[in-house]
Amino acid sequence: MINQRLRMERRTLGRPVVAIFVLAALAGCGRREYTVETAVPAAAHGDVKAQYYLGKVYAAGKGVPLNYVKAAEYFRQAAAQGLAEAQNNLGAFYADGMGVRQDYSQALKWFRMAADQGDSLAEYSVGVCYFYGQGVVTNLDEALNWYRRAAAHRCVDAQVALGEVYLGGEGVPANYQSARQWYEQAATQHSATALNALGFIDEHGGFGVAKNPQSAAKYYRQAAESGDEKGQMNLGRMYLTGFGVQTNLIEAYKWFYLASKTGGDGQRRVKWRRYMDELAGKMNYHDFMGRPLTADQIQEAIRGAEAFQKAHPRSAVGG
Repeated sequence: MINQRLRMERRTLGRPVVAIFVLAALAGCGRREYTVETAVPAAAHGDVKAQYYLGKVYAAGKGVPLNYVKAAEYFRQAAAQGLAEAQNNLGAFYADGMGVRQDYSQALKWFRMAADQGDSLAEYSVGVCYFYGQGVVTNLDEALNWYRRAAAHRCVDAQVALGEVYLGGEGVPANYQSARQWYEQAATQHSATALNALGFIDEHGGFGVAKNPQSAAKYYRQAAESGDEKGQMNLGRMYLTGFGVQTNLIEAYKWFYLASKTGGDGQRRVKWRRYMDELAGKMNYHDFMGRPLTADQIQEAIRGAEAFQKAHPRSAVGG
């Protein structure tokens, strides 16, 4: 049962590498060291920082029309001069076929150049390539080596990846203690994925780890209060079942409602909608007292959700 739940709960490893790139591309776009007008002539004269700057703004569509082809060309110019960040981003473009023809071999080539300079995102991306056999023969030992190298450089994606490897027994024996160690490192960097995983471990136990309902609820709450839809749904479940917290159906509805405003993928959307319908009595659901929530109780839950969003505006992702 644990392995079956695990497949349903755990995040898929190896998300598109370009997702990592986009975060990096947006960072620093507001710096005033360059404008597009000043960067274009500087880049033409070989200014590597200007080339990288233009790659970022064209990739993000920040102040210029979004243009992945131009972004890739500017990254290529900077990468050819040895700039690790540009090499990593060019690798991401090849991995996802953005502005260039998708080519995992080229992606790995540029990732490896950046990784050899100590770029942590590139180290992680090299690990992803080895893990999934993208541009290279699958080699789990090599993948784990690169993940550990990136994790040692505080790459949160690598820390989460290692947690998932040990949580799911991906090429190694499942080991919840090792998984917890990596997730805890990622959690210190505010990773909602890591917080939900720690909650999962403590909720279900197994592989030498005892169930700890209160700890599970604590981790889910941290993820939920950060605005993470999965954490909000998990915390709602805890209030619904009274596992780790005192049963409170109004509080459960509040967190499911917040999850519905945050968004999420199709599978989770079906889950929180089902929970809300059950609590409202739309699916023959009855609470432990033998009755669904009243209209007034549902409005109380919604008011609580709106008060939370007002007090935590950064967590109000949806609307």
